Amino acid sequence: MLVKETIRTDCTLNKATYQPREIVECAVTGVPADTVSLCVTLLHIHEEIDVRTLAVTDTEIIVCMSLPGNDFTGYLLRIEALNVKNALLATAFNAVDCSSDWTRFPRYGYVWDFTSGTDTEAKIDRLTRYHINGLQFYDWQYRHHMPVAPDTTGWKDWSSRAIDGHMLRRYIAAAHTRGMVCMAYNMVYAANRTYPYDGSGVDKAWRLVKADGSDFTCEMDASRGDIGVLQYFNPLHPGWQRYIFTRENEVFDTFAFDGWHGDTIGECGRMTTTGGEPLGHTQDGKPIYLVKDCYTTFLNAAKQAIGKHYLSFNPVGAQGIENVNVSDVDVLYAEFWPWEKDADGTLYAQYATLQRAIFEAAKQSGGKSLVVAAYVNYRNPSAQFNAPAVRLLDAVVFASGGARIELGNGNGMLSDEYFPADSHKRMDETLRNDVIRLYDFAVAYENLLRDGQTPLQHEVTVEGYPVSADGHANTVWCFAMADNRYEVFHFINLTGTDSGWRDEEQTKPAPTLLANLQVKLYTNYPAAAVCLVSPDSEDPSVHELPFTTGEDDRGVYIAFAMPSLAYWNMIFLR
Repeated sequence: MLVKETIRTDCTLNKATYQPREIVECAVTGVPADTVSLCVTLLHIHEEIDVRTLAVTDTEIIVCMSLPGNDFTGYLLRIEALNVKNALLATAFNAVDCSSDWTRFPRYGYVWDFTSGTDTEAKIDRLTRYHINGLQFYDWQYRHHMPVAPDTTGWKDWSSRAIDGHMLRRYIAAAHTRGMVCMAYNMVYAANRTYPYDGSGVDKAWRLVKADGSDFTCEMDASRGDIGVLQYFNPLHPGWQRYIFTRENEVFDTFAFDGWHGDTIGECGRMTTTGGEPLGHTQDGKPIYLVKDCYTTFLNAAKQAIGKHYLSFNPVGAQGIENVNVSDVDVLYAEFWPWEKDADGTLYAQYATLQRAIFEAAKQSGGKSLVVAAYVNYRNPSAQFNAPAVRLLDAVVFASGGARIELGNGNGMLSDEYFPADSHKRMDETLRNDVIRLYDFAVAYENLLRDGQTPLQHEVTVEGYPVSADGHANTVWCFAMADNRYEVFHFINLTGTDSGWRDEEQTKPAPTLLANLQVKLYTNYPAAAVCLVSPDSEDPSVHELPFTTGEDDRGVYIAFAMPSLAYWNMIFLR
């Protein structure tokens, strides 16, 4: 469908996610002056769920629509501005997530600015446009081992950043109003080294000791003295568990947080207790000396201790991710570094390695969607992000069934593991609109992207272009997924660009735009329709493509012409 104008950013929802049968309020602004009516359509994949026409009597219009009763369902919202002759003047799109629990389709963001006078409402409003449904409150706490400050009206964190307790509560309230969950960040096994004399009650006997006999510590900022140094403790020690679980429950008693986002410093080799003993034992009696092998037991105990509250957890470097995947955490999350390796010894430096981690997480956890923390353009001094790096990584992660933590604090985007550093690099307006389309797409088609789909092995050919099944540079990367209704084929364009996700030098070129691709999908699926959708298009709704079927020496196939491929196209068969 051709449109004369698209008002992408002028169709905004009042919430990031909705409950079944809840009323969606959508503010439409900037419609052409000769608009007399709006045609409002709610679509689920290719089906029209609700269509209505509204008369326009003002330049600012609030469209209200009641959602169906289906839970965990994504919708595309299309609003068409029509003139007196019913001619199309402009089209706006948005997406609606109807989910009673954020853990099915997590879209994780963050906030970190808790200073007095912060416009919390504005920051949360901006994140609502990206449909962020979970917020990590980063470094909000007083101390890692004493997250609740003695005076909860205001305090300073370990780095002397001012935290206004009223602003913190306002953030939480604003997020809840928009359907977002609020997660309290804190390390799971660390104390600032002030703990021996600050009255905390932390026992030195719970410490972790490295193989060389030294304490396991980390200098965040040693110039600040003991407060700038973290001391780590045995996650399996009953005393430490009782202590930290009590402290986290104090957080929930004091603030209206919905859960605990637990963090680590990553795997640092063999550890013992202060007495030289193993950290604990496996169920079959084997000694545990690696912290990552503590994760399952610790997390299951943590989840039991915090009860109804959510638990997410970061195995830094994805080291021990397999132990987290089988634990009782509500949301899977991992911070990836290109020098760390997966279980097969492959570096986490390429798109395909991240995809395998997402696939394995879903398989091992029974279908949970992994949130990927991966910092594009890492610490590059340029003031703006390189758009191809952002768009390609989002496309790979979303198409593979995962999510990213990248957006927060209003319109911020992460290029650094220290979230307050997001002010050093910004999205330009073009990239911001591209990212909005990506997140709209991820919501509208969540039931095709990460709702029980499993990988399939199907051969795909694109006439005149090399096709890879594992994301090689300078290829069309195609992989297939399936559920009990659809077969889904993702086409990621790596033609003319590389397969590494980090792009520290900000030199990654945009993929070469491809046109009129002649595609064959080798599948026995009895397709009644071949459907194309793409977040690269101004129109993200479903477009059916003419197709033929046949058979050659490779097998039975479905053939069609794909009009173009910029970054990511999704083809689904029905």
